[in-house]
Amino acid sequence: MDSRLLYVSRRTSSEADVRNIVETSLSRNARLRVTGALVASRSRFAQILEGPRPAVDALMDSIRRDPRHTEVAVLLYDDIDRRRFADWSLAYSGASVYVDRLIAALTARAPAQPDPADLRRLIQAIEELARARL
Repeated sequence: MDSRLLYVSRRTSSEADVRNIVETSLSRNARLRVTGALVASRSRFAQILEGPRPAVDALMDSIRRDPRHTEVAVLLYDDIDRRRFADWSLAYSGASVYVDRLIAALTARAPAQPDPADLRRLIQAIEELARARL
């Protein structure tokens, strides 16, 4: 069974850094059988990773140590029956004001559990951005 993880973070990286992240992730994710999507707005990242739990855990360990962003917050980590991003080792989309606002709303709230409706909206927005890039 696969898992789906959604995290958000505050971006501290340049456009060249983001291009490097995408290039590196394409081959690494394919090797680990991890699929997903990344949105990099001017100030934030939102990424969905889908795959075997050990591979997702290993990627998250690396992501947490990456100095190109801070304030990494895992918003969702569940087992799944099917992947939403099965066709992409890493679908990438650049700036999205809408996604940036969703991330800000999710991370600004005090409760440990984000609003499920906000999570669904963020996942749907990331999926739509990924599909638009095809």
